[in-house]
Amino acid sequence: MVALAKPAIRLESDPRVKRVGSNVMWVAIVIGFIFMGLWLTVATFAFAYNACWSIVIAGASLAFASFLTMMASTLIRDRTRTYVLELTETEAVLNVTEGTGKRRKRATQMVLLDDIYYAEYYPYRDSTSVILHTSYAQMELPLWPLGAHAQDVMDFLEGRGVPIVNVQSDDPIPEIEIEKRVQQ
Repeated sequence: MVALAKPAIRLESDPRVKRVGSNVMWVAIVIGFIFMGLWLTVATFAFAYNACWSIVIAGASLAFASFLTMMASTLIRDRTRTYVLELTETEAVLNVTEGTGKRRKRATQMVLLDDIYYAEYYPYRDSTSVILHTSYAQMELPLWPLGAHAQDVMDFLEGRGVPIVNVQSDDPIPEIEIEKRVQQ
């Protein structure tokens, strides 16, 4: 019988945690839609005077509306995603569940901890994450939805001897270690 390793750390995203700038983005999207409506009104009134210019204004307004819609859908998608991160002595497994109800999608990504060359840490407040680099994958672990437990992930990786490159501090990428591991 094969005994499965129990997770050393199992973290779930906190649904109450949201990106810092999301409220500001929603305000900007609403203001953008208001201006888009105003420009469509201008295009309607301008049609009697110059049809070509009216079509250009309306087209630009609709293109802007599609951009705003994409931004809004991204914010909604971020809000409905849940992350489960399991770190064991041998592997890192990230389970992402997106959507709600019947439209729920699941994805799983895994890397072996011994295969990680280095971890690229992005400490920015709104999008804190770490990217694990291996020869076969680059796995991004979003830390911002984990709240206060994000530091636990960094401590675990550091404890396992994974070189961590802080991009904000301009830390050099450990190329010598990468070459040694590739040669093995």
